Amino acid sequence: MKDDAMFDERFVMHRFKSTRLAVLAGTIMLFAFFTYHLVVNKTIRWDLFSVMTAMAVVKVCAMLYYHRTN
Repeated sequence: MKDDAMFDERFVMHRFKSTRLAVLAGTIMLFAFFTYHLVVNKTIRWDLFSVMTAMAVVKVCAMLYYHRTN
């Protein structure tokens, strides 16, 4: 059996779902750190906010692009 046979649709979908879950977990952790610094230290961490915003914008743009092209 060739190694190419391992790259079927299930492998691609599992990789897609695991990547999506990892991005969601990262976004939740960023939000938790941002909220922690806001509540405890009373400071706004703009670096965390900018990363969260970038992740959200890219996600929405990708969803719109894939919705339009499929």
